[in-house]
Amino acid sequence: MKIVAKIDFVANNKKYIAGDEINDLTYEQIARLNEMGFIKPLDYKDLVLLERELKEKKIVKKEEL
Repeated sequence: MKIVAKIDFVANNKKYIAGDEINDLTYEQIARLNEMGFIKPLDYKDLVLLERELKEKKIVKKEEL
């Protein structure tokens, strides 16, 4: 799922400008940015799918180790 910055902001010491794709953030960070209006709006379904996607990535990374 593609997460896109709606306005300019800084997260995890990385600067984003409107239109940038956002990567390497946790589900909690993305949910908070969504609540604050910093990213293009995600509805409940998008957030649930994103959470599942991030959990699957963690499981795959652990299995690789």
